[in-house]
Amino acid sequence: GGPGDGGPPVDAGPSRRPAEPSMGRFLGVAAGQLVSLIGSAFTQWAIPIWIYLTTGSVAQLALFVTLALVPGLVVAPLAGAVVDRSSRRAVLLAGDVAAWAVQIALGVLLWTDTLQIWHIYALLVGLSVATAFQRLAYVASVPQLVPKRYLRHAIGVVEMVNGVGTLFVPLFAAGLLATVGLDGILVIDIVSYAAAVLVVALVRWPARMGWHRRETLTAEIANGFRYSWGHRHFRAMLLFFLVLNIFLAPPLILVSPLVLSFGTLADAAQVSFVSGLGATVAGLTVALWGGPARRPMRGVLLSILAMAVACVVIALRPDPLLVAAGAFGLAAGLTLTTGIYRAIVQVKIPQRYHGRAAALNQMISWSTLPLGFAVVAPAATALFEPMLMPDGRLAGSVGRLIGVGEGRGIAFVFLLCGLVIAVLVAAAARIRAIARFDTDAPDAVADDLVGVESLRHRREPAGTPPVVPSRPRAGSAT
Repeated sequence: GGPGDGGPPVDAGPSRRPAEPSMGRFLGVAAGQLVSLIGSAFTQWAIPIWIYLTTGSVAQLALFVTLALVPGLVVAPLAGAVVDRSSRRAVLLAGDVAAWAVQIALGVLLWTDTLQIWHIYALLVGLSVATAFQRLAYVASVPQLVPKRYLRHAIGVVEMVNGVGTLFVPLFAAGLLATVGLDGILVIDIVSYAAAVLVVALVRWPARMGWHRRETLTAEIANGFRYSWGHRHFRAMLLFFLVLNIFLAPPLILVSPLVLSFGTLADAAQVSFVSGLGATVAGLTVALWGGPARRPMRGVLLSILAMAVACVVIALRPDPLLVAAGAFGLAAGLTLTTGIYRAIVQVKIPQRYHGRAAALNQMISWSTLPLGFAVVAPAATALFEPMLMPDGRLAGSVGRLIGVGEGRGIAFVFLLCGLVIAVLVAAAARIRAIARFDTDAPDAVADDLVGVESLRHRREPAGTPPVVPSRPRAGSAT
């Protein structure tokens, strides 16, 4: 057997008290991740804009986003199992160091004047894999670092950190790209990762994971998939997000190309700033409020509906203020959706499955994002742009609503995606496994009891299915 987080609490010597969960400990880790996020946000904003301005191709931009996503999805099951069977602190530290190494390699190529476009794409694959381990370890660590009563607030802090990491960056990134170029931006990114590595190395993790039987890595992946996919409500949510993300992906990637079709790089930076402000405000709201105490799934569905409305607003006119307002709503709705839903899942799933459950959620629900990024967004843009030129086939119909000219085909994609997302929300509200996930699915019991059940199953005859105990729902028979 082995401990769920890297062994017995070796720090707990006679002269040193064991680390206990606390908001202070969590906030220290979150601050370190915030610093690295700010550095990474400079690079993640500057490189796609540079690629789009250099090539003028939505397809090239889509390739960049896809390569940043797909390798992480492929390794997600492995990463989730590693997170659940290892020290989450060690996995987070390793992910930070690996991502740091990729940024250093990118910097060396750039500073020696040997950087080519294909180098960026190749390094993106390594960065995607590193951040998959980093992200899953960080998310799975939250319930371990904070007391349960503060869990929803801590999830809000995680989402707020993501928003703050992209809030002020666009305003400065445009100027930095024009003055110090990618060289200076990469220096900022490398220094920020060094700070994150230092913080994670210094903070002690509470030894809160229960002891459980050591299985092979393959068995842990299979058991995590079996448990998570066998959870009826979790499975329904995965399928819902699987479909939703097909139509959410194009709006997420096309905001900057839409603004650049009628505005300047400064306009794109300002819209990105407002988008980051939306994410920050929503994250701060969840951090202070904790999300809906009753029926949080209503909050999830309403937040998704807000994203649908935001997409329609963005499509209406080629006006930077209107697009910024829609981008604010889109980012705020996404942050609220993620924060509230993640808090629900972490209460319903035992801690020992958090890494694998998060990995399965990421692998399945995000699996259609590349389809939206690499296929739907470029194809729809190429299809609708000619149709919404002044002499195009849709100029006299759709053009009367959203206008004609360059970029209005992209706007039509926003309009269509917003309408489809609204329909999906209406359908989900009528599916009980989704709409009542928060009330029908019982809360998970303490991790040690799950370990006891696993040991009992180990001693029983082969063929007896394992049962993961859970707390009875309110009002149910006991």
